[in-house]
Parts: sequence; structure tokens; C-alpha cells
Amino acid sequence: MFRSLIHKATEPVHGRLRAQRSDLAVQIMQPEPYMSLLDIGGAAGYAGEYDRLRSLFRRVLVVNLDPNNEKALLPNVEFEVADGCALPYPDESFDWVFSNAVIEHVGDRRKQEAFAREMQRVARVGYFMATPNKHFFLDPHTYFPFYHLFPVGVQRVAIHFSFGHMRHWEPLRMLSAAELRQMFPDAEVKSIGPLGTNLVVYGRKAGRALAAQFAGRQGAEE
Repeated sequence: MFRSLIHKATEPVHGRLRAQRSDLAVQIMQPEPYMSLLDIGGAAGYAGEYDRLRSLFRRVLVVNLDPNNEKALLPNVEFEVADGCALPYPDESFDWVFSNAVIEHVGDRRKQEAFAREMQRVARVGYFMATPNKHFFLDPHTYFPFYHLFPVGVQRVAIHFSFGHMRHWEPLRMLSAAELRQMFPDAEVKSIGPLGTNLVVYGRKAGRALAAQFAGRQGAEE
């Protein structure tokens, strides 16, 4: 009962934060109707907060390891099972690549670096990623202060008392702005949200935006 009350009380806050990230992604990407989007580990959001972003692209592909993850799809959205650390797509397959709150769940630093490389590899125009801030005191998965800094043994015990959405232990490695700058050396990294709850990293490949725009116009003319 207490957990349910906490979820009801915090869900509007999470919704506003997700909507903020979605709006920021739209502002940065400035998608054109001919563009494609790859959403790695995506979900629509509890209230469809990412539907606006997805609706602005001609084609959206959502990939996730969980085949049951994506249920409500827009007409322009497809879903495939794929590993974000080893994507089965050629270089520069998508105009934009997007990911929200996924990289902290993929595993150790090596796996996170692979995830970051794949995002940059398959992007033709640019990429946008959001992740919780390691240096924000409250863990958004459990609502425990500094849970993400606990030793694994302590996490395995504490998770049984979680008030958040994560109820079973799983690897969780939060990232700092400094680590993100190492993984995305050509990107901008900024903190957003109240007291810097989240970090966003985004980059645009030099010259790719104009090339994509030209290709899109040529396709429209044909």
C-alpha cells in the first residue's frame, strides 16, 4: 500500500521529467519528415511522453532485449529485438539515434563503452542520450539515497525494501558527466532537471545534417 502511494505521488514528477527530456530531444534534433530514428531500449513512457518525438520522424525503429517491452506503437514505429551493445545494423543506418535511461543498466564500463560506440556508429546525423546523474543523491530506481553507490552485497539486501519501480537486483552503473565525455568525445554533456537529476549527451556529425537534408529532398522530388 505504501509503495503504491509513493508511485502515485511520484509518477507526475517522472512524467514531467520525461516530457522535458523528450522536448529537449526535439529541440536539438529538429527532425525533418523524411528522417529515421533508432530508439535503443525504448519505451513509450508511462503517458506516451516520447510519442511526440517519434511522430516527427518518417520511420522509427525501437530495439530492446525484452520482446514484450514495447506494446503501444505509433503507425510509423517498428519494434525489433536487438542488443544495444552490438547492433545488427550497418554504419550510419539511421539519421538520429535516441536512448533514455538505458546505458546505466547494460553492465560494466566495458559494456557501456560498447553501447556508446554503437550509438555513434549507426547515427548518420546525430545522437541524443539521457541517463540519471551519478552525483545526484537520490537513486531514481529505488528512491534510496545513494543506492547506486552501495556495495553490491548491500544492494542485494536493500532492493527488497525498495519503494521504487526496481524490485529485484540487477547491475546498475550510473555515470558521471566526466565519464560520458570520455565515451562521447565529440558530444555536448549537460545536466538537466531539478538539482541536475539527469545528464544528457548529444552530438551532431559534421556535414551529415546537410547531406541528409539533400538526400531527403531528392527522395521527395523523385
